[in-house]
Amino acid sequence: MIYDVGVVGAGFGGLAAAASLAEKGMKVAVFEASNELGGSAGKFERNGYRFQSGATLGMGFEEGGILRKLFDQLKIDPPDMTLLDTIMDIHMPDRTIHYYRERSRWYEEIQRIFPDQSSAIQSFYDEVYKVGAMVDRLTEDLPVFPPRTIKDMTRVVPLINKNSLQLLPFMNQTIEDRLKKYGLHNHRLFRVFLNGELMDSVQTSVEYCPAFLGYAALQTFHKGAYAVHGSLASVAERLASFIKDSGNDIYMRHPIHKVEKSGRHFEFHTKRDQVFRAQKVLLNNSVHNFHDTVSDELGEQSYIQSLKEEKRDTWGAFIIHGGVDGTVFEESEVLYHQFIDPDHPDELHNGGQFLMSLSHPEDLKMAPYGKRSLTISTHTSLSNWWNSDQYEADKEHMKNRLLNTVDFYFPGFEEKLDIVLPGTPVTFQKWLRRKGGKVGGYTPTGKYSWLNSYSIRTGIPDVYQCGDTVFPGAGTLGVTLSGMTAAKEMTR
Repeated sequence: MIYDVGVVGAGFGGLAAAASLAEKGMKVAVFEASNELGGSAGKFERNGYRFQSGATLGMGFEEGGILRKLFDQLKIDPPDMTLLDTIMDIHMPDRTIHYYRERSRWYEEIQRIFPDQSSAIQSFYDEVYKVGAMVDRLTEDLPVFPPRTIKDMTRVVPLINKNSLQLLPFMNQTIEDRLKKYGLHNHRLFRVFLNGELMDSVQTSVEYCPAFLGYAALQTFHKGAYAVHGSLASVAERLASFIKDSGNDIYMRHPIHKVEKSGRHFEFHTKRDQVFRAQKVLLNNSVHNFHDTVSDELGEQSYIQSLKEEKRDTWGAFIIHGGVDGTVFEESEVLYHQFIDPDHPDELHNGGQFLMSLSHPEDLKMAPYGKRSLTISTHTSLSNWWNSDQYEADKEHMKNRLLNTVDFYFPGFEEKLDIVLPGTPVTFQKWLRRKGGKVGGYTPTGKYSWLNSYSIRTGIPDVYQCGDTVFPGAGTLGVTLSGMTAAKEMTR
């Protein structure tokens, strides 16, 4: 059999694309190296707990949201989920910020936390909502961006109108530039808060974040944040069921070690010495892995340069999966928490700030009764984790730093843990096949860094890509959007 499209990787981008293609009547095969769906938003189970591999917060299921539109298009129901009134609590050394979804409540919280500059901060957020909405309208048509071909350019031109031209000032400035307009660039507490949210969503700080990308990410939090019952992997499972029910194939534990052109089609070689064939290719396994996946002949046709990839800025992640007695958090109904190290509030990685996601107390798919499954994650520099002599000591030090910080804010936390599973960039390379342990896409490095983004095009005819290293970047919404854009191009 020769498939219409072969998809390498069953992350959110690959599954969204495969489901969209299947809905259009194309014959699709998805190849996944592991035994779990969802990629960095997947799951695994240990000792009665279900843990989320990476991403934990459900977004895009509100009316008009990206995943809501996809599920409506496929005519399938999303999994059960709980809409969060409080997106997360941000724990700082001297206060806790309640990050509310609803705009008026958030403005009241701004007044409480930042009384000296509340008017300026609210005006800043007025701009965030306005610009974020403009970015949303531009992406509704799924344009290929940045444009790589003349056809891409001709499809972008109709999007240039009075409304989109208002975005131009935000495409050549950083978030810090916009803060200066409101006199907030020297407001230390607000910068600490913003940096935490931007590191979580865009992988960078106010100093380096392109304004339009940062605004789009910040306003997304307020459109609808959800705790998905059974983990985000439940979303991947729904998409996979649609793909298979439509007569298509998903091959688990089928890592693809080479894709090559053979005549008028492509051959997918698995490590089981099996060969599958398809007319088109979609790679959902990270640009970092691109040249390890395609043949040398195909690699030479691409504009993706392997040496350039080695030098581009990106992060790794240190992660802890744990199980804890639910009584530790019985006074808090909030499921998502961001922690600022009380001794190092300006350190944005390696434990200086980090996120903790708790399972819903009534979600028995995630933890036994009375227990809570949790995921703790922080950005980390990559280089130190490949020093084998220091590896175990560094892992133990980082684990203790994160657990001690949570215990500072929730006394008794450490003694109530009954399972602790730390992971490093080495873990991400081993289990999720992220080369070098690189996760979360590329780190924005300034106001024009978005121009260096990869689009869905690889430069090779009929070979496309999607995922967190492809515009618009990291997060389940970003990768889903890139997958849907690739599917749209393949069905033109």
